Amino acid sequence: MIEAGGQRIIDCEDCQIVMLPMVEARLSAGNGSFETGGNGERRYAFRTDFLMRKGQPSSMVLMRVAGDSMEPEVHHNDVVLIDQSQRTPRPGGLYAVGIEDAVYLKVLNTLPGKLVMTSFNHAYPPIEVDARGDLEDGIRIIGKAVWIGRELT
Repeated sequence: MIEAGGQRIIDCEDCQIVMLPMVEARLSAGNGSFETGGNGERRYAFRTDFLMRKGQPSSMVLMRVAGDSMEPEVHHNDVVLIDQSQRTPRPGGLYAVGIEDAVYLKVLNTLPGKLVMTSFNHAYPPIEVDARGDLEDGIRIIGKAVWIGRELT
């Protein structure tokens, strides 16, 4: 096992496995989560070749989703793989976004001077955030969601 950039890499016979951290922050798929602690001890295994197709493995973390605003595509308690190297919003992309102290998982679009965060669940109206003025420093795109996993019951 090799430690690289805070990640554990395991060499297998025909591949490499990266142990990605599950951070303690919970992404809100609703009205915003205030649980934003970033350190976690749990790690989950992913093949390096799979992660390379999705983005930058050294910048990836796992986060758990709370809420139902992203139903039916993303469920409460799903695990989302976030690539923190992909912070420039592309229209229609699914991103983890911090606004002041809240953390959201939303589809992002931009309008001049605005960030528009949309839910898959139509019961939740879009959230438009003025990307200029007072909130400009309070908005941070944490990263793009590149994979979603869930447990079946």
